[in-house]
Amino acid sequence: MNYNRTVAKVMAFLKEKEVCASSRKSHKDCYESLGRFMCQRNETYSTLVREDWLLELKKELPAQRYNVWRLYALQLEEMDSTGTISDRRLFLNRSNYDKLPELLRNDLNLYLEDCRKRYTSDTLNRTRIYCSEGLLLLHDIGVQSMADINYDVVMQMVNTKMYCSNDTRTLILNNTSRMISFYAKAGFFSTNLSLLFNGQIYNHIGSSSEFSEENRAALENAKSNGTLTRDEYYSSVNPFLDLLKKHGYVGTTLYLAKHALTAHYLFLEVHSLDFCIDNLWIWFSEIKSTLGRSRFHWRRVLRFYEDYVLTGSIHPDGKYKYRLNSFDELPSWCKQAISGLLDQKAREFRSKGTIKGYRCHSTRLCSFLVDHGYESFKELSPATIKEFSLQDEHSTFKGRASCFAIIRSLLRYLDEYGYTDNHGLEECLMTGTAPQETIIDVLSDDQLRRISEFRKCHKKAIELRDIAMVLLGLKMGLRACDILSLRFQDIDWKKRQISIVMIKTKAEITLPMPVDVGNAIYSYISSGRPRSETDLVFIRSKAPYGKLTSKVCTKALYRILPERKDVTGGGFHVTRRTFATNLLRNHAGIDEVMDALGHRDPTSVMKYLLLDDERSRKCGLSLDAVGLLMEGGIH
Repeated sequence: MNYNRTVAKVMAFLKEKEVCASSRKSHKDCYESLGRFMCQRNETYSTLVREDWLLELKKELPAQRYNVWRLYALQLEEMDSTGTISDRRLFLNRSNYDKLPELLRNDLNLYLEDCRKRYTSDTLNRTRIYCSEGLLLLHDIGVQSMADINYDVVMQMVNTKMYCSNDTRTLILNNTSRMISFYAKAGFFSTNLSLLFNGQIYNHIGSSSEFSEENRAALENAKSNGTLTRDEYYSSVNPFLDLLKKHGYVGTTLYLAKHALTAHYLFLEVHSLDFCIDNLWIWFSEIKSTLGRSRFHWRRVLRFYEDYVLTGSIHPDGKYKYRLNSFDELPSWCKQAISGLLDQKAREFRSKGTIKGYRCHSTRLCSFLVDHGYESFKELSPATIKEFSLQDEHSTFKGRASCFAIIRSLLRYLDEYGYTDNHGLEECLMTGTAPQETIIDVLSDDQLRRISEFRKCHKKAIELRDIAMVLLGLKMGLRACDILSLRFQDIDWKKRQISIVMIKTKAEITLPMPVDVGNAIYSYISSGRPRSETDLVFIRSKAPYGKLTSKVCTKALYRILPERKDVTGGGFHVTRRTFATNLLRNHAGIDEVMDALGHRDPTSVMKYLLLDDERSRKCGLSLDAVGLLMEGGIH
């Protein structure tokens, strides 16, 4: 702003409008005061300078003059941005109510008469003041009566600079919104028109004119795909919120869900579109930049709503994919073969993690083929496999061997199902590694003592869950996956035993339940577990109250024994190794340990024998027997 030039414009405008001399003198005094303040600070005019000046004035001037001079400063800003000053700001000796055109004043009177039944005289007066200001803004846009108000008019009003504080702006919009709702119920316009006045929602509605050219075209193409009318869409919001509540969602998630769906509904209303999944995600892709990090929460809530529209329910435990991965970008001839292999592994009861590994490494081979111009598995040859193996980037022999084992499996599948005419390609890859022996890591006696003390001293909900899971691993040898899948029907409280089908081996096993394990589980169920309809014993502490992820057991152990975080491979499985080692130390036989662990092969138990010090001493060999003589010492 060129301060002196703008002040001159204001003073000339006041004279042209025949404003009284005293008012013009008051304007001049105000602007001279502001000018001196800026010179003292050696700054140009800005909103921050204006507020600092007003802060100083508040200490010096009577309240009435302070309020008038504040309005004079806003007149200055209005002149700078628009080239004029509106009548409602110019003639300060007349109330905004008196400045209203007759039709709009009559509309306001009708609304105030309805409010009189509920409001005190002070509240009614404030309502008249703020509604009058809102109606004057609408009148500047071209509104002559309530019948002229529509979405475009309201959006223009919300976008109008009001030259007042944010608090005053909010009061004007909120009071105008309530008045609009009153006339909407009388049938003048849509009942949801007042939602546009919500400043928090309005910023997230978006405008198709500001969308990218690609998304505008996609939005146009989606017009014929409408699955719900706008009214059906908006009426589905509350049932959707009820479903979220049923799954245990509260607070922020419910507020955000209503906020997001209302904003999208208003976008559809403004652009006269019906709802479809496509325009939901087109809209989100454009407005997500206004959301900050909360866009991830919005995205999940909208995915829930998509599930609700398609299936009538939601999947709180579901993992959603939001962008294409390497597998998705492969040509169909690659994806068909890989999908067949993955289906085969699923029928073999391979775990999700194992199947994910098969997909990842198979995709690597296929990406290599596509990058080198291959268009079919028929073109595979030993030279191709050799070239692929040479560019492998695994840093360890074990990683390389694991990758090649999966590639060999894929090549056998391709051969078996006729994808390639070149037989025996899997023999081109070596997958073996040198055998490795490692010392078994188990918990120390001190760590076992601390776990026992933790159970006695910690009673918070998460702590009760932590100790129950750790004791199941430590005293019964259960894997993390089996603990997280434990259901109420698996526990026989009368017989004090737990019966499960182990996820990894599919072996059915029944184990005695130690008293301290049973007490820990009972304490969690009665005092720490949220109320939920699921039959899983261990569930999330916050909504959605579904199945926990595999990392939870390890984190539970870390909360009890923080030093385990620094141990390589120091995850939850150490509790199972400790359980097996303690069985052997207590003179259990190999068969008993196998039964307790659910193992079928005795070789998997042999590694625990190394930590049985008492029995290991009995295996000592005579040095004479191996040709070592205790002569001469060490030189």
